[in-house]
Amino acid sequence: MDVWLVDLDGGGGLEARPTEAERRRATAFTDVASARRFLRSRLAVRDLLGRRLGVSPARLRVAYTASGKPYLPDHPEQHISWSRSGRLLLAGADDGGPVGVDIERLRPVPAALDVLAAVYPALPATADPAAFLPAWTLLEAAVKATGRGLARGAAEVGLALGPGSTVTLRGISGHGPGAWHGRTELLPARDGLPAAVTAVVSRLRKDERLRKEEK
Repeated sequence: MDVWLVDLDGGGGLEARPTEAERRRATAFTDVASARRFLRSRLAVRDLLGRRLGVSPARLRVAYTASGKPYLPDHPEQHISWSRSGRLLLAGADDGGPVGVDIERLRPVPAALDVLAAVYPALPATADPAAFLPAWTLLEAAVKATGRGLARGAAEVGLALGPGSTVTLRGISGHGPGAWHGRTELLPARDGLPAAVTAVVSRLRKDERLRKEEK
């Protein structure tokens, strides 16, 4: 698996070029900075995947399922996911099974637990507000991995909320045998980049299960 963090406001040229559909979507943004970040995120994804696969980004086709999950028609063994928050892009690719990633800038969210409970009714009443962003990113990453989206997939995800901002993935139901692995990470502010919370969810590999059993 590869996971990349990209500063969308950073310099450097990108080999890929926007598609006509991406250009049309960019025109829907109300400000130039958001449109530019959207376009750079799509180009950066194709550049990163092209390098991983050893193919020209210009020849890399990205398609989407009916639920919006991205995939590579010419490389079905590769599973991909990405997420954008402001100037930050998190992208992931795994040839071992489904992957989902999410990133959120660290910021106050009004009525945070009410927002989370609206899509995740299993949220315990004792949840700490500090757990909102770790729980939200982990939930988003999980439903991206399954391709179900929040509306249909949130009920399939089991989260365990510990003290403070501690959140772990208990599992995902209804998607065949095999365990899932999820992790969150707080990225501190540095070099002008904002602090952020990231989450990555993927299938638990056999060698990872063995290592856990040996401990």
